[in-house]
Amino acid sequence: MGLEALVWYCRPMENGGWAKQEDSAFGAYTPCAIDSLVICISHLVLLGMCSYRIWLTIDNNSKAERYCLRRNYYNYMLGLLAAYCTVQPLLRLFMSVSIFNLDGQISIAPFEMVSFIVEALAWCSTLIMIGLETRIYIRQFRWYVRFGVIYVLVGEAAMLNLILSASDYYSRYTLYMYMSTVFCQVLFGILLLVYIPNLDPYPGYVMLQPESLDDGEYEALCGKICPERHASLCSIVSDSKSNETACWLETKSVQGYKRPITEKDVWKLDTWDQTQTLIKKFQTCWVEESQRPKPCLLRALNNSLGGRFWLGGLFKICYDLSQFVGPIVLSHLLQSMQRGDPAWMGYVYAFLIFLGVFFGVLCESQFFLNVMRVGFRTRSTLVAAIFRKSLKLTHDGRKSFPSGKITNMISTDATALQQICQQLHGLWSCPFRITISMVLLYQQLGIGSLFGSLVLVLMVPVQTMLMSKMKKLRKEGLQRTDK
Repeated sequence: MGLEALVWYCRPMENGGWAKQEDSAFGAYTPCAIDSLVICISHLVLLGMCSYRIWLTIDNNSKAERYCLRRNYYNYMLGLLAAYCTVQPLLRLFMSVSIFNLDGQISIAPFEMVSFIVEALAWCSTLIMIGLETRIYIRQFRWYVRFGVIYVLVGEAAMLNLILSASDYYSRYTLYMYMSTVFCQVLFGILLLVYIPNLDPYPGYVMLQPESLDDGEYEALCGKICPERHASLCSIVSDSKSNETACWLETKSVQGYKRPITEKDVWKLDTWDQTQTLIKKFQTCWVEESQRPKPCLLRALNNSLGGRFWLGGLFKICYDLSQFVGPIVLSHLLQSMQRGDPAWMGYVYAFLIFLGVFFGVLCESQFFLNVMRVGFRTRSTLVAAIFRKSLKLTHDGRKSFPSGKITNMISTDATALQQICQQLHGLWSCPFRITISMVLLYQQLGIGSLFGSLVLVLMVPVQTMLMSKMKKLRKEGLQRTDK
């Protein structure tokens, strides 16, 4: 049943033009696979990104900052190109102009109809987005739309390579019609990438002001709360700290290029990162921990701050696994080339490598974001706890903890624990990655890979001796620092 549906959807012809052109049993399915897996998916990505940006623009309750374009001439040019890219697939659909029909079929195949509709919807959403930008312009999600356009151009490049391989079968009218569409899409992508708009404040729009604080001086220095708490899912996944996605960093970079960054330009800390909030939660956990027979500081820190730390560990696992996607898929790609599989399988493998790298970058950024935040929170909590404890020391207690030792705890020990938070996941991550690497090497090289494992084993005693020496010297240095 599934094969019959695939035959109906792709309409392959035995001994047809594509089967002869591709010289493979799967040659007749090659246009269907590329059009469905590459062209449709890339245009769906563009459709989703443009639709989300349109929603941000028209939603009055969104946190998007609104501007006006100083000049609209550039957007008019982009709109004309997007309009042509919208009308052209619809024209080919109504006129039954197929770019895959090499055998004189009467009607268009279902997969090509779906591709025309998806392509027209994607560029129609782009046209609507550009039209809205002539009235209201927002910085949010701008570079993601550019990524969607680049993704579409990569898919069109793969399709163009397939079509040019069978250019002798096409009429000039069909070939020129398709080439004109690709040319407009490439020109649209180039103009969109180099376009840096000049913006003016939107008339009547008032920027949202942060909640007032008791400390008026601090309010004057930091007038805007870091908007991470209200960020969208896409913003959080992309390692952005606001609805502006990557624009929050771009705005500060442009501002720093124009003039030096001052304290007034720095965002105010949200309540979940303020020391007052962190120390309250830690004190609650420490009171519970002190009731145990053997209280442990690390256990109290884990109870108060460990959630994000272990979340970072989950992202670390995903990142480590993503590093092996490229070698494994590349091995299958080479085997596929040796077997003489159809070309569309190579595109699938290449796309899987891209997904592995893309997923790995996202997981890596989220891992560092979480563990570094836990490190900063740990240092802030410990400094506050040490300072609070120092104010309650008795006269006899100050003899055991002089001011030099307390200062050393605040400046050195707390910072060391902050760095440990950023490196502690390496205790399990390194053996995990080494084990998987050695298994993959053994599958490829056989017994020869064991010599590399032997070198690693021999280096363990040397590293242990060096670490012991470093620990001894560091302890001696801390004692001298206390004095």
